[in-house]
Amino acid sequence: MRFIIHGAGAVGSLVGGRLADSGAEVVLIARPAHAEAINQRGLEIKSPKGDRLVRKLSAVTSPHEITTHSNDVIFLTVKSAQTEHSVQSLREVFPEETPVFCLQNGVRNEEFTARRFLNVYGAVATLCATFLSPGVVAHTFNNIISIGNYPLGCEELGLEVAELLQNAGFRATTHDSIMAIKWSKLILNLNNATYAILDKHLQLGLATPAISHFMADVEEEGLHVLNAANISVEDPNNPIDFDLRLANLRNVVEDAEKIQEAERLPMDLRTYPSTWMDLKLKRGDTEAGFFNGEVILLGEKYGVPTPYNSALLNLVETMAMEGTTPGLYTLEDLHNQVEQQRLKLYHS
Repeated sequence: MRFIIHGAGAVGSLVGGRLADSGAEVVLIARPAHAEAINQRGLEIKSPKGDRLVRKLSAVTSPHEITTHSNDVIFLTVKSAQTEHSVQSLREVFPEETPVFCLQNGVRNEEFTARRFLNVYGAVATLCATFLSPGVVAHTFNNIISIGNYPLGCEELGLEVAELLQNAGFRATTHDSIMAIKWSKLILNLNNATYAILDKHLQLGLATPAISHFMADVEEEGLHVLNAANISVEDPNNPIDFDLRLANLRNVVEDAEKIQEAERLPMDLRTYPSTWMDLKLKRGDTEAGFFNGEVILLGEKYGVPTPYNSALLNLVETMAMEGTTPGLYTLEDLHNQVEQQRLKLYHS
């Protein structure tokens, strides 16, 4: 089995690098500078457990540089806004029977990919990786990858891929209802905008009561919307227990030592969401519309107010459009924006 990782940024490079390090054949499709660095020096993976240089993999900049094999498996790791173009490029090279695993955030990628490829799988990375520089990524938090057929089931190939991921050091879970896991991850991704707007990293947010309590409110609002829409996040192997997670977020108390420990973390071991990176690099857009926007749309459809997600989406999209870097607003500003959204929804 050869793994083609299309969209090898932080997560794609981490997964491809770990697979290659465990003995799998891997080709990364990456941006030119990243591909060049990997081909020259290898891929460096930094983590709190130690750094690793992976040399046994190759990188290209386009699917058209690849000669297809009958045992190819594609991991699609681009952002949701890039899925349409990426699937088109892949389909120009790879047969429609080629298995495609959508290892992406959001809940629409599998549906689109299934229009061009016959064997589509959902995959969820409940882990955090950061792109540091060409040829260097960091694995900062968690290591779970969930897999299942789209839309339902998990057959032989999915189980085989899960086993290879397990061998590569990930905790691989398999699911009959992979979209329940996708929606679960979407709820977690709602706070990507929170971290980006405030310019805070995950470890600091989870140690700061005011931030963690705000995050709980955001996620709880999203869960209320899914419940109204009859969208289930139930699956026997779901690695995300929302009752426990919300309780943990709400039970965070002031602890100066834990906050200082989070503040002392080296920059390359801090966990920032890709939305933070989008603002930092002034890319002009983010994935928030595929996360918070999904919740807002369903809220409008089923009559559930979404002031938290509306405030986050409005602020982060405005910041992206205006080229504003993270940290423009405080948590107090966020609460004020939520109240303004509540008033707007009340009078509409």
